Amino acid sequence: MKNMRKTNDMKVRRTICFALSALFIFAAVIALFAGCGKVSSDQITSLSQLNEKGRKIGVASDTAEDRLVMEVLPNAKVEYFKDDMSAYTSVSQGKIDAFVFNRIAMETAIYNGMSGVRLLDETVGEGNKGAVAISPVTKIPDLEGKINTFLAELKADGTLEDMKQRWLIKHDEKLPDIPVLKTSDIHLTVATSGMNMPFTYYVGTELGGYDIELAMRFAAWLGATLEFKVYDYESIVAAALTGDVDCIFANLFITPERQESIRFSEPTFVGEVGVMVRDTETKSITSLSELEHANIAVMTGTNFPEHVLKVLPEAKILYYNTMADALNALKSKKADAVANDEPSARYMMAQDKTVTYLPDLLETLDYGYIFQKSDKGEALCNELSDYISQMKSDGTLKALQDKWVDAEDVAEVDAPDYRTLPATNGTVSACTIDGAPFTFLKDGGLQAGYEIELLYLFCRDNGYGMTVTEVSMDALISAVQSGKYDTACCAISITEERKESMLFSEPDYSGGTVLMVRNEGADENLNFFESVAESFKKTFIRENRWKLFLKGIGTTFLITVMSIILGTLLGFFVFMACRNGNPAANAIARFCVWLIRGMPVVVLLMILYYIIFGNVAVSGTLVSIIGFTLVFAAGTFESVKSAVSAIDKGQLEAAYALGYTNFRAFFRVILPQALPYFMPAYKGSITELIKATAIVGYVAVQDLTKMGDIVRSRTYEAFFPLIAVAIIYFILAAILTFIVKRVEFKIDPKRRKREKIVKGVSGK
Repeated sequence: MKNMRKTNDMKVRRTICFALSALFIFAAVIALFAGCGKVSSDQITSLSQLNEKGRKIGVASDTAEDRLVMEVLPNAKVEYFKDDMSAYTSVSQGKIDAFVFNRIAMETAIYNGMSGVRLLDETVGEGNKGAVAISPVTKIPDLEGKINTFLAELKADGTLEDMKQRWLIKHDEKLPDIPVLKTSDIHLTVATSGMNMPFTYYVGTELGGYDIELAMRFAAWLGATLEFKVYDYESIVAAALTGDVDCIFANLFITPERQESIRFSEPTFVGEVGVMVRDTETKSITSLSELEHANIAVMTGTNFPEHVLKVLPEAKILYYNTMADALNALKSKKADAVANDEPSARYMMAQDKTVTYLPDLLETLDYGYIFQKSDKGEALCNELSDYISQMKSDGTLKALQDKWVDAEDVAEVDAPDYRTLPATNGTVSACTIDGAPFTFLKDGGLQAGYEIELLYLFCRDNGYGMTVTEVSMDALISAVQSGKYDTACCAISITEERKESMLFSEPDYSGGTVLMVRNEGADENLNFFESVAESFKKTFIRENRWKLFLKGIGTTFLITVMSIILGTLLGFFVFMACRNGNPAANAIARFCVWLIRGMPVVVLLMILYYIIFGNVAVSGTLVSIIGFTLVFAAGTFESVKSAVSAIDKGQLEAAYALGYTNFRAFFRVILPQALPYFMPAYKGSITELIKATAIVGYVAVQDLTKMGDIVRSRTYEAFFPLIAVAIIYFILAAILTFIVKRVEFKIDPKRRKREKIVKGVSGK
């Protein structure tokens, strides 16, 4: 038995060591490829450069471009793509050297924000002819003749040329008002692709484009009702051949192969065949006008989207939970710019030379502290406002701004310790997010920054104690509205809409929203290994940031272990209360389990923190333990119930025959047999629980994930913080699973000695 335990222990240790080694090797490989797997930066400027062996030229499947490529570039290799967007992306990523396609369509893609690509001045050959394909089994008589007559009229009155100018040259995406009939004896079914700008694509949720307008005009001319059906290009001709549609309006090119099986109208469009290549030239964005159709990253919960769209109405907004994520999207070219407050942008630029910001403000803003609309909130707000006004008049506020906002490195600025303030007149509780230089977390868990020190001075001079808690951006405003905290700060912009639901102090800073862009000219002159070493130093060594990870591990472990212990006890207690079939207990238990397991855990935590315990001085850690105890208890209840139901009822009857009471029969006969069924699900629940705790940052808990986010918000490095968090979670899960396996080994009835088995049966 002892040797068996030793063997099992060794197996578990080997498993853990192997998994950790594999994870570290995987991380290293990822880092190596991230640093070294760069595509060639050779700029292609002519067709002759593409006519080399090894060059990969993409063409759209089921088009005539492949023959043109084979004729003009016989040494290149042709690769086929089912849609043009996949090909554009492959070119921008360097997976293929060029894409040969309709030049107008590719120009439109670049106009609408496709980055990292450009068109050669040369063309491959004479333009393809796009036309309407007519089904051979359409029920509309002489449909081909009707379409040709319609096209001739449009050419004669200039309508077709006007459509070309609007859709293909001016990129006007607005469909004119074309009165298509609601009812008619003639019903026209049109096939299209919806994926070929500017001919057929979705404008919002509705189809638009040159061919879509053409189809609508034809239906109105024909006096028919109109129905669009969207197909991939591979199946669009088959749809017409089988009679599923009457015709195809999708800029379908006329090819000899297609003409053998389907009829075409007169050409609706004749365009050049262009060549798209990767654009490796680094061009810094210098003005807002260059971002008219760009992807702009913003942080969720801010007013940045409306500021961006006010100046750049055609821009696309990308939402991120943290500014660090948004900035990493910019640096990895997933976004073209990031909206941010000017002081924060200035700080980020000082920390990372690869980014800069445009000087033009999208919006001029005042920032202030927020308070709940209540008597207490109004009194505190007025008191702070008077204090800020006094600081403005005596120059103290300007000196404070110079100290923090103009600092080259806020980590080196001396910050007062608000935790030492005596609470003579009570305590002011504040919540914030990480946003240097206004607020950020220093070594040792001390919040610092311009607005933190301002609040410290106010509390010191008015006899208040002070607490500061970091929460997520999504919860910042609701935390004050619910009364959980007295105030919140971190460059919160004062707007008329926000004034409707909360109180604002006197503005403590005037700034605005700017757009951060890549500084393409920046060169850090670091090789791969030097950059990895620098990233490691910034993540763990600088400012003793390893202590933040250590603190986060402790919090995560505490929440997990307490939730497991309390959840197990609660779940088992509820099962015992319901075991003998009490109708009321079972109904209540079923309802509670359904409610808890059916609700997202983050919602449950926020309800507990901001509503149920909204006006109670309960820490986020305790609320998290309560929430996850309920979740784990619900899972434990279901697992125990399922395990016990797997035991034959005859076992209980046999125990009764031996003179056991109901209670003793369950614990001595039923439960030992049910444990092997229960333990696998129980171990899985523990693993799921430790991963689920990553959301506790929503209720102001600085757990492991939150600490990783805080470090990323300071270093703007994604790799090491995320890898470190992943590895630590894996280790914690392995440790807890190992402990449970040891417990499982100890209680396994198959490993009991003969003396204990006899004792259990005899009841002595």
